[in-house]
Amino acid sequence: MGFNSALSGLKATSSELNVISNNIANVSTNGFKSSRTEFADIYANSSLGGGKTAIGSGVVLSAVTQQFSQGQIGFTDNNLDLAVSGKGFFVLSNNGSIAYSRAGSFGVDKNGYIVNDSDHHLRGFLADSSGSITGAQTDLQINSATLAPKPTSTVSVNVNLDATAEPPTAPFIAGFTPAQPPDPTTYNSSTSTTVYDSLGNSHIMTSYFVKAHAENTWRAYVGIDGSDVTPTPATPPVGVPPVQYPSGQIASPYTLVFNQSGSYVTNNPATPPTFYGLGPVNSTTSGLVTSGTLPTLNLNDLTINSVAITASGSSSDGSSTTDNAASSIAIAAAINQSTAEHGVTASVNANVVDLGIPSFGNLAAGDFSINGVPITGVNANATDLLGLINGQTATTGVVGSQPGGAGTAILLTAADSRNIQLVTDGIQATGASFANFNLNGGVALNQAQRGTVSLSTTNNQGIIVGGPNPGHASLTAGPQAGIVQSSSDIIDISGWTPTGGAFGPQLMSMNFNNSTQYGAPFSVLALSQNGYSTGLLAGVNVDSSGVIFAKYNNGQSLALGQVALANFGNVQGLNPQGNTSWVETFSSGSALIGAPGTAELGSIQSGALENSNVQLTDELVELIVAQRNFQANAQSIKTEDAVTQTIINLR
Repeated sequence: MGFNSALSGLKATSSELNVISNNIANVSTNGFKSSRTEFADIYANSSLGGGKTAIGSGVVLSAVTQQFSQGQIGFTDNNLDLAVSGKGFFVLSNNGSIAYSRAGSFGVDKNGYIVNDSDHHLRGFLADSSGSITGAQTDLQINSATLAPKPTSTVSVNVNLDATAEPPTAPFIAGFTPAQPPDPTTYNSSTSTTVYDSLGNSHIMTSYFVKAHAENTWRAYVGIDGSDVTPTPATPPVGVPPVQYPSGQIASPYTLVFNQSGSYVTNNPATPPTFYGLGPVNSTTSGLVTSGTLPTLNLNDLTINSVAITASGSSSDGSSTTDNAASSIAIAAAINQSTAEHGVTASVNANVVDLGIPSFGNLAAGDFSINGVPITGVNANATDLLGLINGQTATTGVVGSQPGGAGTAILLTAADSRNIQLVTDGIQATGASFANFNLNGGVALNQAQRGTVSLSTTNNQGIIVGGPNPGHASLTAGPQAGIVQSSSDIIDISGWTPTGGAFGPQLMSMNFNNSTQYGAPFSVLALSQNGYSTGLLAGVNVDSSGVIFAKYNNGQSLALGQVALANFGNVQGLNPQGNTSWVETFSSGSALIGAPGTAELGSIQSGALENSNVQLTDELVELIVAQRNFQANAQSIKTEDAVTQTIINLR
């Protein structure tokens, strides 16, 4: 009879109406997943089959399946409202009983646990005391305790030091105090940042930058709360120069070195600072050479600490008769006119010419002259000779002496280091001669000797001679004296003990690796340090990877944990439990738990909730269709009843 088929249709359609009504009822339920009815036909078959004339026996409800498609995400004002954009489920614990949900409406209970409206705890990955996420799973809890202070251990300084800056004219005085702060004229620039001690007290750290005379080199002095904490330089190493400083010693604290591209040169233990001796650096004597051949300084012939040395109109020697522009007086004057740039001071030494052992004979005109003044007269012995020479000292600037006594060499000395020019006409002298200067005739001589210069600095500053022709000043190229350093110091503050009972001494390391030296004004690009004061909980944020950060009123953030998400091999196998939650079954497979953003779990949106994925318009249309199906099945029963009544009325 058709009654059974129609009745099964009514039952099936009634189930469909119930499912649709449930969908419509939960259209505003966060995290709700809509369901649909799935039907199958019924055939009554024997073991031999139904044959070609088999008639179905109606319909049966084969399954009610949930649709786990993504719902739209709506935003809220609660940072603990979480929405999953992906396939993952929140993991919930109810006294150890695990359930899974897409509804992310969470808050905090009295114990600080993150819970949903049913007081189920949100599960996630534990964070350690430093905020690092571990693999351990736990019920997530927000710790509202005060954040303990952290003393500063590293300070990063990113500045640009002006490559065109000149070294200050006055030296920077170490050991400054709040009562005697550094003189602003002794440093080029400075910057300050706040650091913290073990009790969370703040202190002001100030770095003073001083352009050094060495090329691409700066000195940094550090003060905390106005007091100098820069270490005292190590004593130069003993030994025959050059001698390297032992590893870890500071030669000239603190030294910052940059390369020719303006980038910071980090410390290289393989090339420690090297000590080339105390100085001064002395030039070599020219000896007696043909007048007019002493070389003068042209631009870039000589550099000192990479500063080009060149003679100027005011730096010549006006006392010498010849080669005055090439005298030691001229060379020293040329060097000293740029002392402010290279930091080296030149002084002159007495010019001494060793004439050698003399023989005596009267000196006639043309036989012998000093600095253009003829030396003539009776020359029977050393007393006569020295008398003739010293009688012209007021004009020549040269003093004669025989420090070794009778029978030894005659020395000519110009105390002011002027050139000493000696001339003989080459005509036979009457027996007079010098072992080192020929007066015996036959050869005319016009020779000159310049004196020597001494280069000196203060505080063991390096002296590096360079240029294509340093020999024009009788100097040798290369490092000559002082401390020469090719890489930056490791800058560790180790001698500071905070006031107020905090732990000390407190070690801090300063990092200048990103600093530069470009031809632009001094600028602070970034300052950072890793310490902080005591903090009170001010709020909570959750990032897209599910990491929960506690925000404190000291500006710090600390990871408290990470939300865990779960997925299943067969989500249709999950068993719904109400309150928008499911539990796993044998059919669903075991939960695959991981961090948001991995696999297909999806990401977390904080301050948002996933809306129901019910499409209300579609459901209303389905409701109308189901209603008509119900009416049609009812009409089938009515028709079967009429046919049955007709059969009964055949009597």
